[in-house]
Amino acid sequence: MEKIFLHKNGVIKKKGKKLTISVLKILGNYIEIDESFTLSSFFMMVNQYPDLKNISEILEALLEIISKNCSSGFKNKELESLLFYKTIEIEGFPGSPRLNFYTTLKGVSNKKMIDLKFFHLEDLLNHKLKLGKLKHVVFGDKEDVFQYETFYTLFELVEGIAWELSFNFNPLECSIRR
Repeated sequence: MEKIFLHKNGVIKKKGKKLTISVLKILGNYIEIDESFTLSSFFMMVNQYPDLKNISEILEALLEIISKNCSSGFKNKELESLLFYKTIEIEGFPGSPRLNFYTTLKGVSNKKMIDLKFFHLEDLLNHKLKLGKLKHVVFGDKEDVFQYETFYTLFELVEGIAWELSFNFNPLECSIRR
C-alpha cells in the first residue's frame, strides 16, 4: 500500500508530486499529514479535490458553514489540538461477542479527550489535527485500554471527520453567547 502526504495547504502529494490523477484512485492509500495540518487544511483539501465530497453527504453543508465564517481565524481556548483516532471494541460477553471498528474526532486539552459536539465548527478550524493510536477496548473496560500504532487511509479520514462533525451543526450565527 502506498503512502500519500497531506499538506497544510490542502494539497495531496504522492511520491513527492502533487496529485494529478482522480483522488478516488487513492482513497485506500495510507496517509501522512503535515505537522501543521489543521481542520481548515482538511476542508481546503476537500475543496481542491471535489470528488472527496462524494464520500459523505454532509461535507457540502460543512463547507457552506465554514465558507461564511472562514475569516474568523479563531481557536477555541478550551482546546489545544484535535485528535483523530481508531477504536476496536470487543462487546457481548457473556453471550455472543462481536467486534466494532470506528473512528473518532476529539478535542485535546491537558491530555484529556473532549467531546466536540458542543463546539462550533468555525471555532475548531485553526486547531492542529493529529492522528492518534488505535485504542483497543475489551468488553467495555474503559479503564484498561490498550493502544497501538496504526495507519489511516484517506477514505477513513474523510468519512470519519465528516461523520463526527455532522453532530456539530450549530452555525456560529446561532450562538447565544460568544
